[in-house]
Amino acid sequence: MAHMATSIIKHFKIYWKLVRFSASLETEYRFSFIMEILVEWAYFAVTLLGIKVIFWNVNEIAGWSYYQLLTLYGVNMVFSELILGLAFIFNLRSLPQKITYGGLDLILTKPINSQFAVSLWRPYFALIPGVMAGLVTTGLGIGLGKLDINWLNLIPFGFLFICGLVIAYSLGMMTVTLAFWFINALSLPMLAQQFIFLSKHPGSIYERGWRLLFMTVIPVIFMVSVPTETLLGQWQLWWPPAALFLALIFLFASHKLWQLALKNYCSASS
Repeated sequence: MAHMATSIIKHFKIYWKLVRFSASLETEYRFSFIMEILVEWAYFAVTLLGIKVIFWNVNEIAGWSYYQLLTLYGVNMVFSELILGLAFIFNLRSLPQKITYGGLDLILTKPINSQFAVSLWRPYFALIPGVMAGLVTTGLGIGLGKLDINWLNLIPFGFLFICGLVIAYSLGMMTVTLAFWFINALSLPMLAQQFIFLSKHPGSIYERGWRLLFMTVIPVIFMVSVPTETLLGQWQLWWPPAALFLALIFLFASHKLWQLALKNYCSASS
């Protein structure tokens, strides 16, 4: 137990140094950094416009009003920016190339956890404006819609949101790890991202069979829909323990699959 605690503290210290390094690296070319931010904002503006166009013709979708759905999309903005920026943009997207061309060999020589190194090594700082835009959108959905929010629900909401991030990370990690067994695996990171993009939809839009699938095998409903419903006061007592169970199971499975992949990995130079 003491060894595990020491290892966790060591990796937190390493990660903080990586955050500082990535921040200085990305802001070195300021014009490029600003353009990345503008692209992120433009993407979310188009997304919100799409929602508005839909509600020009309908009053609600699967029991969700416009402002409730706006709140959901705001939470999804924060969620997707965090998981894509921390784990995907500069990390998991490039894992298939590292496996194919030998970049992984160098990572495996480092005295740190290799799964940590390939999935969280460099954060993407253009995510910060997207997170802020998501928070503003969430606030607008709650405020303009005059939604009755019990702020005590922020506690279970935060817990479920973190569990959702762990589930999304683990699901993405497992999907991209399959690149060890496939030669042309450049599309695997995009497949993993599509699972995350599914999380922006309310869980109630799915029929019973699909809802069961998306709450167990590919639990995208637990990523954003369940936390948002909790924030809106529509949560159920079994959600937090179920989310914790899924987060731990998927994280454990991602670690075991990664270890299995490394056992079957042959160096690119061999």
